[in-house]
Amino acid sequence: MNLLLALLLAQQPAAPPVQRPTGAAPAPAPAPASAPAPASAPAPASAPAPASAPAPASASAPAPTSAPAPAPAATAPATPAPPVVAPVAPAPAPERSGPPFYGPADMQVLRTRYGLDPEPPAFERKPVFRCWVADPTCGFVVEVNATSAYAYRLRQGSVKDLSVNRWNSARVQYDVWFSIPTMVETRGNLRYTRLSLGPKGGVIASDSKDIWGNVGIAGRYWFSRKRFAPNLEFTSALVFKVAGTNQMGKFDTVRGPLGFTVDVGFGLGGFGALVVGGQFDSPLAREDIPDGERTPTAGMFYLGFRGNIVWGAPAAAAVATHAIANRRITAP
Repeated sequence: MNLLLALLLAQQPAAPPVQRPTGAAPAPAPAPASAPAPASAPAPASAPAPASAPAPASASAPAPTSAPAPAPAATAPATPAPPVVAPVAPAPAPERSGPPFYGPADMQVLRTRYGLDPEPPAFERKPVFRCWVADPTCGFVVEVNATSAYAYRLRQGSVKDLSVNRWNSARVQYDVWFSIPTMVETRGNLRYTRLSLGPKGGVIASDSKDIWGNVGIAGRYWFSRKRFAPNLEFTSALVFKVAGTNQMGKFDTVRGPLGFTVDVGFGLGGFGALVVGGQFDSPLAREDIPDGERTPTAGMFYLGFRGNIVWGAPAAAAVATHAIANRRITAP
């Protein structure tokens, strides 16, 4: 009996070596059934013992090696959020205890708002001839102006035939202006005259030794602050005839009613201006006035040049025009 058991055990196959799996251990497969052992020679007189079941294999057949799992993708490290900083309130500006209450930045804002120069002038420009010639930098100005102009004169003729005498002539005028600054402009610490207005008076002369007096107002508006600033001049005055040639052809004083004269000029600085204007003489023809003292309706239109006599040219032109008018022109 013992011999039979030893033979059965010797015929069993040797167990395979144990393999260590590298990946995940696969589920164990069912062990295959072993073949029955061959029948031995019949034993005399005793029944054969039942064959014992073969021992299961300790390890199953090696499974196919599985593919390695893909490595996880590299991710960028998360950027840390910036720390939250609480806003810092600006330090309050120190309060001034007194004036000035505006700083340089405030002054620039005000200049921009009101259209002023970014930088006020640092020095004052000196006027020419010490304000004897009008200038925007001057205040009160006293000036003597002379006018020489071409005149187209008219005078009423005979009342019976309604005739009108017309002729070309000349006009000379000498005036004294008192220019008072009426509207001024301030730039920094400097003041400039924008509009001047004041009284004026003088004499007017023409051909035939006719002389008128005039009293009125004169004004000038400056368009800029430069030395040769363009300006607009305007005058208006009452006129009255004081002398002329009488009916005997002699120079004599004349009684004349009030008339008026107006003109407008465009000039450069206070040196001179081109003027255009007119004059109207009222008649003196009442019935109680002798025929020799009566004066007819008259007038003129003129175009010429008016300037300050300080720089010479306007005075010379006026004297020359006056001489030519009295010597070369004869009224009808």
